[in-house]
Amino acid sequence: MVKIKNRILSPTAINTYLSCPRKFYLRYFKRLKTRPSIYLIRGQIVHQTLDRFYKNQQQFLTDKSEEAIQKALLTIFKNLWNDAGDRLNYLGLSDEEITFFYTDSELMLCHFGSWFCKNNLPMPDLTETRIFSKNLSIMGIIDAVYENDDDTILVDYKTSKHVKITEDIKRQAAIYGLLYQDRYNKTPAALWVHFLKDALNPVPIHIDDALLDYGKMLIESVREKTLSKDEAAYACTCGGFCERDFVAN
Repeated sequence: MVKIKNRILSPTAINTYLSCPRKFYLRYFKRLKTRPSIYLIRGQIVHQTLDRFYKNQQQFLTDKSEEAIQKALLTIFKNLWNDAGDRLNYLGLSDEEITFFYTDSELMLCHFGSWFCKNNLPMPDLTETRIFSKNLSIMGIIDAVYENDDDTILVDYKTSKHVKITEDIKRQAAIYGLLYQDRYNKTPAALWVHFLKDALNPVPIHIDDALLDYGKMLIESVREKTLSKDEAAYACTCGGFCERDFVAN
């Protein structure tokens, strides 16, 4: 059996393997192209909107009123949505469906704008931060980081319709905590999971030694199970649905 040494994993890769080993094989060994979807494209645009807003507040905001913040967010979003026109058209959705996802995304951003204004938040210390750990052979992208002398808070934005902390999200929190700890020699206090569909505050997942130990165990377990290049080692556990997630090369 041919084995792979020093495979670089990520929260997405680990969750993919745990959802279906064959899906992991198709994505990371056969390198099939992920089939585009409105959920994926919309999520990317909303994340880009928030990142651009944070990095260009002085350009977009004449004041920090709720109205000004929401207007800035919606202006950025509209431009990015228009830029994604070809990708959206490729999906073959009806005008009604496109309009629904557009207005649904606007609502998410308005929720965020209200929350941002209410809490009078400063600019995050880091945004869209790609962290690689050579020690763990893990990489991930953290949406935002707030640092202070007492606590460090990691933030992850979710555009999913269900406001629920899933096992996937808990695993993501554990791995992000390990990545940040390894890179900055400081353990973050929590991961704020910000469900943009919900107008309420982010849901905190506290990062402690137990969660970090779980993350280490998880990484090693998945790494050991993904050393082989043999397709037979990656049985489908999802009833064949994984095949639909990809476009054949």
